Amino acid sequence: MPAVALYCENLPSQSFQIIHGNAYHVVQGLQAKRFRAIITSPPYYGHRRYGSDGMEIGREQSVEQYLQSISQVFIAANRLLTDDGSLWIVIGDTRRRKEKLRVPHRLADLLANAGYKFREDIVWYKKNSVSSSSPDNFSQSYEYVLFFSKNSRSYANLDAIRVQGNEAMLGKTEMPPQHMLQYCPENPDKKEIERILDVIHKSTPKTPLSSFPSTSEISWAYGYDPDKFCPTCYRKFKRHVTRRRIGGHRHYPIFAVCNPTGKNPSNVWEIANRAHLGSQHFAIFPEELVKRIIKFSTEPGDWILDPFAGRGTTGIAAVQLGRRFVGIDLYLENVNNAAANILQAENLISGSGQ
Repeated sequence: MPAVALYCENLPSQSFQIIHGNAYHVVQGLQAKRFRAIITSPPYYGHRRYGSDGMEIGREQSVEQYLQSISQVFIAANRLLTDDGSLWIVIGDTRRRKEKLRVPHRLADLLANAGYKFREDIVWYKKNSVSSSSPDNFSQSYEYVLFFSKNSRSYANLDAIRVQGNEAMLGKTEMPPQHMLQYCPENPDKKEIERILDVIHKSTPKTPLSSFPSTSEISWAYGYDPDKFCPTCYRKFKRHVTRRRIGGHRHYPIFAVCNPTGKNPSNVWEIANRAHLGSQHFAIFPEELVKRIIKFSTEPGDWILDPFAGRGTTGIAAVQLGRRFVGIDLYLENVNNAAANILQAENLISGSGQ
């Protein structure tokens, strides 16, 4: 079917474009190497109907047909990504006759075999998920975020999404007083470091424990107050020093100081689900989830594509973060709602002076 486009030239905004049409057909006509990231939550297999179009993805007779339909969209979209671009798919699984169909895993295999680099399967934990009424199934409280890159390397800004907190999970997550935080070493003692390393490296299994430097001594040598705290994980620095290692561990002692801007986030993201409101699209993935992906995978001014735009969540997050956006949707009602939602988000930013 031919695509009908609602272009940004027809709107007050020049930062986004919404296209009405079949995602596979529209993708084939878009400009190559335009997008730094493709971020989307496509229709899931057999979960719901969004309208009456027989070409709607998710209504196929078999999961194999569904995987074929959805994978061909992303395979066709590969040429649209910049050389350092990435693809992000938020997707859940489907059960049939008490068996999980492994939809995310099978989709990942198809795309990896088609040339994408499969970088990560992030678990999105929905901390406010709805409990199941099934008498013999667990409640489904997570979905996958599949992260692919076009090539072996893709643009990544890990500093934009670093997190703080107690990585040791000791139950004490409150931040220490500011005067007890130390962000960088102060006056490390090179001679003392050499002495400590000499003691360690000349040790044998018979060397008495009392001969080894204490964790506090190692901490002072490297320029850290042992009783002050790391600003990332809130551990005291004397806890950062590795314990006794003897033999071939020539790298001992390791002084494991965290990145002062935060630790690497894990591949489990705890983000609340978002309920739909009124006549809005009823399968909404949260803006917080999309923003995390955008901050990591793009820079301000980059173009982002969502082939299954829905209410425009990806576009809303994109314009709020200074990116540009193209969305595609099969249904004109969704196109109109997405355009209105994104434009409203952009107007709020303009009105606030950002």
